[in-house]
Amino acid sequence: MSSNKKESFPFRLPAGWDFDRIAKLCYILIVCVCGMMMRNKLMPHTSRDMWLYLERWYNYFADNGGFKAVGDDVGDYTPLYYYYIAALTYFKSISPQTGLKILSIIFDFVTAVYAMRIVELREKDGHLPYIAFTAVFCLPTVVLNSATWGQCDVIYSCFLVMCLYYMMKGDDRLAMIMLGVSISFKLQAVFFAPFVGILLFKKKIRPLNLLWIPAVYVISIIPAAIAGGDFWRLLTVYFRQSGQYDDLCMSLPNLWALWEEVDNELLGPAGIFFAGICVVTVMYYYVTRKQLKMTCNTMVALAMISAFAVPFVLPHMHERYFYLSEVMFVIFAFYYRKRLWLIFTSQYCSVQALSGYLFGKGSIDRRWLLLIEIVNIVTVYLCLKEEMEKPRDEEVLMKWEKAEAK
Repeated sequence: MSSNKKESFPFRLPAGWDFDRIAKLCYILIVCVCGMMMRNKLMPHTSRDMWLYLERWYNYFADNGGFKAVGDDVGDYTPLYYYYIAALTYFKSISPQTGLKILSIIFDFVTAVYAMRIVELREKDGHLPYIAFTAVFCLPTVVLNSATWGQCDVIYSCFLVMCLYYMMKGDDRLAMIMLGVSISFKLQAVFFAPFVGILLFKKKIRPLNLLWIPAVYVISIIPAAIAGGDFWRLLTVYFRQSGQYDDLCMSLPNLWALWEEVDNELLGPAGIFFAGICVVTVMYYYVTRKQLKMTCNTMVALAMISAFAVPFVLPHMHERYFYLSEVMFVIFAFYYRKRLWLIFTSQYCSVQALSGYLFGKGSIDRRWLLLIEIVNIVTVYLCLKEEMEKPRDEEVLMKWEKAEAK
């Protein structure tokens, strides 16, 4: 039978290659080409964020010497993104909108690759990892965020997905470096804080390796400081961001959508402490569960809960702050395949939330979207609870822990 299969090809296959491998390669190539063509059609769209902030920052660097101005107080981002914008000003043939979107699209691909690698840890020889790549790379909110919006949420999310992957591989040092890069880019990297805290108390992260997080951030601001930026201002940029917005809910279907029409300056600061209590409670619950074993399945579920729970309880959240959880819903669904519908329900809520900002078309009442999101996260909780209660083969766990130690 193998000889007949080879004769069906008009050329001789390289050693070690077979029809299955060629089919996978062709599939990925077709997905990448179609995904890029889809993005190319959306690239001309100019969002309000693009002309109000990003292009203005580009023009500032272009008028003030490119890298010479990276230390200036330009906007509310950390220097890591400004380095790219400054570099972009030296390529006059590339428009700022195109250049900024290209960076996000590159990270779309990298995020999809790491999602595929995470699924490969569960399905090494199957086809599901490649379908997971497709699901992330062509996810509506992923495509819209980079190609239409020109936003960069994929970058910090990409490094958090990488953080999860290396934790699942047992390399906590590299995982913390990835977390440090993520938080050096955007404060929204704190959405992974409960996940990291649980792993720390479960002794899956060595406390000393946490120092990589501030170390990476300090390293990231050094070029801006050398360019003349005030070191203390660069170090404390996130503290100045915290009071930037007053709206309790900024179109995200989270808990504060119940009070979206309420205008009270005291509720926001109080809500941050309420969110802190919720996050600590989630951490306490899982840290004290002795039956919680850190397998690949449980790590994915914990990362999913962490990515969703933090923006769900925090006030002042933008419509795109479920971005990380949207990617995590895909990864989670491929680990808990009976819950594949979570990809569609989470996407429905998120597309509805951002359609008003991007296209001027209002979504349905966000309180209905909130109910759907509650069903989503309760489903994740129940899946993890079921996983924790499964009888386990102790020999399998010991083998996994030994492999992790190596």
